[in-house]
Amino acid sequence: MMLAIDLSGKIALVLGGSRGIGASIVEIMCRAGAHVTFTHTGNPAHEARVAELLARARATEDEAGGEARAEVADARDSAATAAVADRLASKNGGIDVLVCNAGMNAARPIEEVSNAAWTEGIELNLGTAFYGVRATLPHMLRRGRGRIILIGSSAVIDGGGGAIDYAAAKAGMTGMMTYLCRAYAKRGILTNIVHPCVIETDLLEARYAGEEAKSRLAAQIPVGRLGAPQDIAGLVAFLASSWGDYICGQEILADGGRTLYGGR
Repeated sequence: MMLAIDLSGKIALVLGGSRGIGASIVEIMCRAGAHVTFTHTGNPAHEARVAELLARARATEDEAGGEARAEVADARDSAATAAVADRLASKNGGIDVLVCNAGMNAARPIEEVSNAAWTEGIELNLGTAFYGVRATLPHMLRRGRGRIILIGSSAVIDGGGGAIDYAAAKAGMTGMMTYLCRAYAKRGILTNIVHPCVIETDLLEARYAGEEAKSRLAAQIPVGRLGAPQDIAGLVAFLASSWGDYICGQEILADGGRTLYGGR
């Protein structure tokens, strides 16, 4: 029998799952058999994108048994996040996997970062993960098992990304993971961080517009290409599966080797 990532029957919550890396995580986990609920802000401009993602996920339901559901909830709203988690757990008897993917990187120099912008950046990139963990952890504890996967950034190592608030918030995830592993690993809750870099999403496209700019960026990457959202999604699915049963407290760079071995 061919080995595969099997998430059959797993109940997953993805915070920030309507586009880019988040959307790919939703789709891949569904293809592995998980029942995935993802949150998005409800922005009318993104309605078509959400509908397309749901359609792709539903196309795999008969094949893999997974499914996807969308919930409108701003991840910065702790009460809304808790309500989504409670509804999901009540309907399915618990939550097995939490993926904290909500975030945004607005590149600008430190002198342009106001107090309000700093607070907003920390809230969006770190506070949302705290709200998600606090909302789902009780449901995982009742089951005696769970996986928490935080989506960080290689900026915690090289300071890249162009924003001090973004780098600081993603670095804060390390402290969060350390606490969670110490306090809850013995109770069946495993926490890890995936640090992406140079993943070809619409956010990267906006910063490196045009094929020439992307080619220069790809030349800095030892594996010779930009990352795809599926590169991150496959790793997340692996960590959420039984293959990740002995992986806890790890920060995994998924960057094609750029952070440590690439050009500058």
